[in-house]
Amino acid sequence: MSIKCKTAAFLMAIMTMGAGASVLPISVNAASASYSATSISPTAKSNYTSTDSSITISWDKVSGATGYYIYRWSKNAPAWVRIGTASYLSSSYTDKRVSAGSSYKYYVVACRVTGNKRILSGRSNEISASTLPSKPQVSDCLSDNNYITLYWSRVNSTGYEVSYKQGSGAWKVAGKTNSADATSFDIKGLTSETMYSVRVRAISKDADGNTVYSDYSDVKDVKTAPDFAYRRSSQYLIDRLNSAKLDPGQNTYDEVNRQGKEPYKSVQTISDADLATIKRFVDAHFTADMTAGEFLDYTVQWLNKNVAYADGVHGPQYSEIWGRSHVDNCLNYKVGQCIQYNSTICAIMRYLGYDARVIQGWRGNSLDDKWQHFWCEVTINGTNYVMDSYNYGTDGDWYFVCATYAETAPYSYNSHYIMDQKLMAPFKGYITKMLTLK
Repeated sequence: MSIKCKTAAFLMAIMTMGAGASVLPISVNAASASYSATSISPTAKSNYTSTDSSITISWDKVSGATGYYIYRWSKNAPAWVRIGTASYLSSSYTDKRVSAGSSYKYYVVACRVTGNKRILSGRSNEISASTLPSKPQVSDCLSDNNYITLYWSRVNSTGYEVSYKQGSGAWKVAGKTNSADATSFDIKGLTSETMYSVRVRAISKDADGNTVYSDYSDVKDVKTAPDFAYRRSSQYLIDRLNSAKLDPGQNTYDEVNRQGKEPYKSVQTISDADLATIKRFVDAHFTADMTAGEFLDYTVQWLNKNVAYADGVHGPQYSEIWGRSHVDNCLNYKVGQCIQYNSTICAIMRYLGYDARVIQGWRGNSLDDKWQHFWCEVTINGTNYVMDSYNYGTDGDWYFVCATYAETAPYSYNSHYIMDQKLMAPFKGYITKMLTLK
């Protein structure tokens, strides 16, 4: 190398070692006699330690060195940048300016101060290192009688692992997700009315492709819901549901307002989130020995027994649930009024492929003594049937599973179904004035 080139290289090296982070613009020729005291480059060790907010690297000390400079490269800053210094007594460095779940590369340069000069060694070998993922934060936890759904905040990772335990028992892995975008998991096959503890941790890959884990989230304790005594309805009602021709996978239904002279129809879309909730409910409750009719009979009764009436007395205030969808309220939070639980029945029936809709009408003792009500109506082989869960404990223990309007008549506790300004099935033996509104 010419004297001119050696001088330029030396000046560049001095500039590189100035204060603050800087990009190393040129490799130092470690074989040059001018660098004899530090001509041996450090050897960076491939093993390292890390947390979600730091990486610690280490190296073998170089005899005669008075300090070390540490350089880093990452995908977010694709250039070698000097990030710190270490004294001659040190053989490690902790980088705290890193992001969770990220990979980096490092090398080390030894230096020796002679007078006013700083002399650099060559670069060490490069090593790759990664931070651990951040600890996920549990955002919600919902339960049914035989499963728990855990929700968490997304972190930079490749997936998640969910575990649970019953009481003081041992932790068990419920399962893993392979999606970085997953933020929920269903823990199935649980016992009703039982206390469980649940937690989640993030999964990632380190620089060598090995699986690494974040710290566990804070533990969440949750009790599964009580089961209920399913009372099978009459077989002829279930047979009606089983006789329907199904077109599964529907994601819309009609909501028909029949409170006036002319009906008004609006199309309601079942969101992807609600479809996922419905699928979870179906998977958990629709057993292999059930027909579709039996499952719907079970579902109407499940809603009747498990959904708290949102009136501020039997359940939360209605204003507290208004911001959530009907399906979310009933199947996840187990709260609602007639529009929530009967819209949920309709959404489930549409998912299964039934020709179902929600009716906005009235219930009452006569045309001039009535109150608003929503129910589900399904058409099977040309006949309209009522599917109405109502709510256990607020207005009698009643519900209807695939009953004609005429078949609802003997049950005085249900009052009348009223729509299109007509009493759909006056009570047998009940005297009322049949009025036609003008």
